[in-house]
Amino acid sequence: MNIAWLFVSYLFGSLPFSLIIGKLFLNIDVRQHGSKNPGSTNAIRVLGRKWGIPVFIFDVLKGGIPVLIVSLGAFNDMFHPLYYGLMAMIGHVYPAFLKFKGGKAVATSLGAFLFYAPVLGVFAASTFWISLKKWGYVSVSSTLAAVLLMIATWLVFAFGPSSGALVTWFGEANEWALPVVGTLGATLILVRHKKNYERLRDGSEPHIKSFQTKK
Repeated sequence: MNIAWLFVSYLFGSLPFSLIIGKLFLNIDVRQHGSKNPGSTNAIRVLGRKWGIPVFIFDVLKGGIPVLIVSLGAFNDMFHPLYYGLMAMIGHVYPAFLKFKGGKAVATSLGAFLFYAPVLGVFAASTFWISLKKWGYVSVSSTLAAVLLMIATWLVFAFGPSSGALVTWFGEANEWALPVVGTLGATLILVRHKKNYERLRDGSEPHIKSFQTKK
């Protein structure tokens, strides 16, 4: 069951909701427009907020639902819940249904931590949003959120709660899955943003002016 659910989590993460929603409701293949990435950011850009935001929510749930099912004890003797979230992240980045060419795992990573350690998930989401409002670059915001979340997982691992209600909200100290998944998730996100960093250097990275803080 451990291995089977890891595989199911990967397949669940592989579901291309941007492509499904775009083709089903608008007859648009997001891979042919914008950045041509099948992630939620390009879905919002190409499909608009009406359809792009549901794509983002589904991408969050791809990381969260496998974690939640294991956390609730639906199966016995399973690996740590976050490892199933990690498999969903890998599925999103390297989807079996799209010839292993997927998104960047930002929303799916957020979902895994929101459903396991909500404070860490909210921290990452807040970091992303504040950065987006200040600088207006999704790539910068995603990178900053991923790196700070990774650091936060190591801090919880070293200094976090070891028992009690706070464990439910922050995760548990000395729990290796937290920093391992936090680090691997951040690595996935950074690797997948390589082209964004190149565009940032040459000044061609798309800028979301509507999110920028007005002076």
